[in-house]
Amino acid sequence: MTLRVGIIGLGRIAWGYDGGHWDSTAPALTHASCFARHPDTELVAAYDPVTEARAAFRTGHAGNAQVALHDDLDAFLKENLDLVAIASPSEHHALHIAACLDANVPRLWIEKPVTLKLDDYSRLLERIQSMPQPPRTCVNYPRRALPQLAEMKRHLASSQTRPENISIAVNYSRQLAVNGVHMLDLLSALTGATEVPPLDYLRKGPNGNPQFGFSLAGHPVTVTGHDLPYHLIELSITDGRGRLSLVRGGRDLVWEKAVPNPGYPGFFHLAPPQGLEGVEDGETAMNQSMYRMLCSLADPQAPELSTFETAWFAQALLESVSARGGLAA
Repeated sequence: MTLRVGIIGLGRIAWGYDGGHWDSTAPALTHASCFARHPDTELVAAYDPVTEARAAFRTGHAGNAQVALHDDLDAFLKENLDLVAIASPSEHHALHIAACLDANVPRLWIEKPVTLKLDDYSRLLERIQSMPQPPRTCVNYPRRALPQLAEMKRHLASSQTRPENISIAVNYSRQLAVNGVHMLDLLSALTGATEVPPLDYLRKGPNGNPQFGFSLAGHPVTVTGHDLPYHLIELSITDGRGRLSLVRGGRDLVWEKAVPNPGYPGFFHLAPPQGLEGVEDGETAMNQSMYRMLCSLADPQAPELSTFETAWFAQALLESVSARGGLAA
């Protein structure tokens, strides 16, 4: 069965990064191109109240030319849609999610963060959980689809080092609520944490890039924001065996093993970093990750990779940082 799909918000992640077209020679980087790639989805409608956004889509979209463009949300939701991607600005997500719930849309693909306020998120979550037939949801944290994450989880679980001596470090740039939130979500995916601990410290940092620390599942965690002109997203685990790091935005997983230091008998140091054998190429994995999120959402038999419920940790941690003024510019 072909699913009729629609998009709310016609910005870069909706279609702009790659024109919304997939031709099998390039990765699908947007909602529209993922829909074009998937054999069981067809983009039939889109909503954006901004005239210029709709005009840009009409002239620039390289995919299906039969997309109905709406400036009225109610009219858009009457398109008998099986799946809606919510790619509007984050401050409008709560309104758009609620409207989709009112319309009983059975599948929702939601850009991150789900909302900017934890109260809004909590109300929506409570509503979803109380519905007799709740929608299947996917929050677009595509790094949850990386095999590199599965390897990091296995590595952490197999450590014989005491939890308090296993440190986890996150580095990010271009704002915590925009870019760093990917790593906040991965902290939950990595450790299985469902509760947000109190912050041990917080330094505001410039332009919404705070630095803070806390303890998670017994491990000390540091999150360091950098005011940089490029995207930096890294996560590392350091224990008695060495350091395992997810670098280049999730593309590469590198291992630095603790080995004897030949110059100082009885002492150890980290060997030069090397890739891990048997793990899918990082560039390929990242290029496939957003499409894999759609596959998990479209197929009711597929494992759910990133649901409304699993997004709670990142939402709550963002709220904790915000409450202490950490997201102020």
